[in-house]
Amino acid sequence: MIRVAALSRSPGRQRGISLVEIMVGVVIALLAVLVIYQVFSTSEQFKRNTTAAGDAQQNGLMSSFLLAVELASAGSAIMTAASDLEQCPDTTTMAAPTPSWRPIPVLITDGGSADKPDSMIVNYSLAQRLVATALFTLPALPGDPYTVQSPTGFAKGDQIVAINPGTPGSCEMTTVTNVGPVTPGTGEVVLTHTGAATTFGGSALLFNLGPASALKRARYDVSSGVLRSTDLLAAGAAPNPIASNIVNLKMQYGIDDVGDGQLHTWVSATGNWTPANVMAAPLTPPVGVTVALSRIKAVRIGIIVKSDQFDRSLGDYNWSLFDGTLTGTIAATAAPAGNWRYRIYETIIPLRNELWN
Repeated sequence: MIRVAALSRSPGRQRGISLVEIMVGVVIALLAVLVIYQVFSTSEQFKRNTTAAGDAQQNGLMSSFLLAVELASAGSAIMTAASDLEQCPDTTTMAAPTPSWRPIPVLITDGGSADKPDSMIVNYSLAQRLVATALFTLPALPGDPYTVQSPTGFAKGDQIVAINPGTPGSCEMTTVTNVGPVTPGTGEVVLTHTGAATTFGGSALLFNLGPASALKRARYDVSSGVLRSTDLLAAGAAPNPIASNIVNLKMQYGIDDVGDGQLHTWVSATGNWTPANVMAAPLTPPVGVTVALSRIKAVRIGIIVKSDQFDRSLGDYNWSLFDGTLTGTIAATAAPAGNWRYRIYETIIPLRNELWN
């Protein structure tokens, strides 16, 4: 007899995911998403800050370098004839059509307050032909050719300044249109020019500033956050933009107020050192006079540059220039709330051409 055993299976315990476990998993996933977004946000913020600082640094360094190069060239060639050009009258302007030809390497104009940009004019020539004045025979009538006692150093297109120390106001620039043949025996040469309105008398001199391309007289200023240069020898010339995001540009003269040839103090272009006083100042000071061109030994510049990126987490920015002698605050905006990032650059440039001469 065969016995068949009935196999019985007890039902096993079924396992699954409870509601609590699902909620825990969802919370963990949300936390992970939040962490990832926070990492991305922090990374993007660092990227914006780095980019903003890089843009500000590029504009600041370029502006500082350009202004330093121009100030290092200020007075080039012109200071070699400073004692003669000193006789040129102060026409109260450095710009065309009647610019002053006094030997002023740099002229600073104060902005009026610490938070308003200054401007400056640099004046120099890169002429390599004649760097000293030459005697010339007086013409019979205004506009007549000059007979110069120098067979070399002049070429067609050169900008020449006729100087007559004996007659106040007789100091004019014209352009050489032709260089005549050298007179045998005397070495004199006739220079035809565009014509001066004055007949020079007495001991007249001629100074060659070189070709127009070598002559530089430019104003550097800041307008609507843009550093600009303007050619002052071309009447009506439009400003040329150089760098953007320039918030402030401040400059000071380095002055030898003792007379020992050393720089002792820094002054803004105010009081005794306004543009009008510097324009009319003598080359060397008489007894008791401190304002003189030879007393200016250096210029220091301070530039405040802002970033391209706006940051909502920033507040007011307090700035300081020139060892705290100039300070100010750039307020944050209310709508939208925040501010830009700022960088400050300072440099000192000796007026080497004035020092050497």
